[in-house]
Amino acid sequence: MMQENKLSINCGAACLIRDSQGMLDQVQALNLNCGILLISEELNARLAATQANINCDRTVVTGYRGEFLQISQNSPDGADFSGKFILIAGSLLVTEAGARALAGADGVLVSGTLYYPENCSGLLAGVIGEKRPYPADAFPIVGNRKLNRLLHETDALSIWVSGEVSALEEAALVQAKERGVSIRCGRLLMEEKTHAVYGDLFRTAEVELIPEGYVVTDSLHLTGAAADLYGTRLYIRGDLLLKRADADCLSRFEAIRVTGCATLPAVCAKAFRAVGSAEYYRVSDGDGYTINGWESFSHARLSGMVERGEKMDLDINGYALFDDDVTAEDMKAFSSIVCNGFMILPGEAQGALTGSRVEINGFTATPESCQQITGMTLEEARQQMSSGGNAINTDLYVML
Repeated sequence: MMQENKLSINCGAACLIRDSQGMLDQVQALNLNCGILLISEELNARLAATQANINCDRTVVTGYRGEFLQISQNSPDGADFSGKFILIAGSLLVTEAGARALAGADGVLVSGTLYYPENCSGLLAGVIGEKRPYPADAFPIVGNRKLNRLLHETDALSIWVSGEVSALEEAALVQAKERGVSIRCGRLLMEEKTHAVYGDLFRTAEVELIPEGYVVTDSLHLTGAAADLYGTRLYIRGDLLLKRADADCLSRFEAIRVTGCATLPAVCAKAFRAVGSAEYYRVSDGDGYTINGWESFSHARLSGMVERGEKMDLDINGYALFDDDVTAEDMKAFSSIVCNGFMILPGEAQGALTGSRVEINGFTATPESCQQITGMTLEEARQQMSSGGNAINTDLYVML
């Protein structure tokens, strides 16, 4: 983690066949996180003998030495892929002609999802990656759609949508019924009052019905401004965050429904339950704070919170560095700490962890022990983490 020359690759699919530029010889540590790894026998043996941390759902070791060709976006109708291994970056929707073109390749790897007519399943049995069929008699659309946009995209009467169809506008429902449209989708979002009239336009295994009078929003930090923007009856598809400073805003709402998690201070729990409900709750004495990566905490920051009586529920997905002058008294700024990673903090502060609700899936260390292990002071470690090493984030990573 403290290596000066490290490489992190995060991708949907990685294709490592040849290292013609000797890139792997120039890094001390390799972190590879991917869904699918297609790797040559040679590089597989090399990585097994190095400091390589590889996390993937599926690994395919290949002896293939032919030509690799990357394609994306458009269905490859009529293409001749014989003698080639096809790499598809991201997701791809193909027609029957496109499926037959891919069937002629020596191999196919997709980093996202390959959508294909259901009558072509036998042709694509050898494709590496996620595959999903669509009805051959329907006009296919990948992703989520609002109904009014969907009706503008196609004049087809039979439509298949891979994701969710949001049908909250009654005018669009009237138009769809007049056209005689039939829509198959992964999920349907609709109001209760209109579903009774227009529900037979849709075929889906999952329906979410919105009660009458509610305004739909995504995940929301609840403040008084939310009432001005959305009204007093909220249907929150996602999570709700309520901070102690905004507790008074609850009196402005008639009803709140949360399909995800409601995170709120314990002093607000009774007031929230009077108007709201959630799928599940996270109730604590402090305000939630999440680190995805790393962050540094100073004595001035924490002591100021303690003086003001502020509390923080700290979630660390990575690591946190506490300055040398952070004291046990400063740690009273945290009502709870959940750490998936590690923390470096002075011994006095480390001893105070027992006074909080603490869950550590990793380890803690003092600056002194950190220096013994890595040879770096706390400031040098901070600078090294800030540099971040080399990172590559992509759908498809290819080394040929």
